Amino acid sequence: MKIKDLASAIGCTAGSASVAVKRLEKAGLVTRRRGEEDERVVTVMLGKKGAERLDAWRCDQMASMEAMFETLSLSERGTLRALLEKMLSADGKIPLSPTAQGEGGRG
Repeated sequence: MKIKDLASAIGCTAGSASVAVKRLEKAGLVTRRRGEEDERVVTVMLGKKGAERLDAWRCDQMASMEAMFETLSLSERGTLRALLEKMLSADGKIPLSPTAQGEGGRG
């Protein structure tokens, strides 16, 4: 990913992203490559160590999610899934706050 695109995705300046990427590179988590045609363009790639850390984080997240869902019965899991699917099919029309629907979110 280009530094400018990374900065845009995380909501910071290209300069701030560049400083952070340099630190991540020193830690061995990412690698940077300058463009062959335009050396001002810097592309960032996840390094082997970074990919390993990301995989470990994903495993931890999955374990945490599994532990949360273990407290629900199969019936409750089905209900939760149906409700989440209904919410996600709202085409981004989910209100940002309960009061956006009026009467404390009951609508």
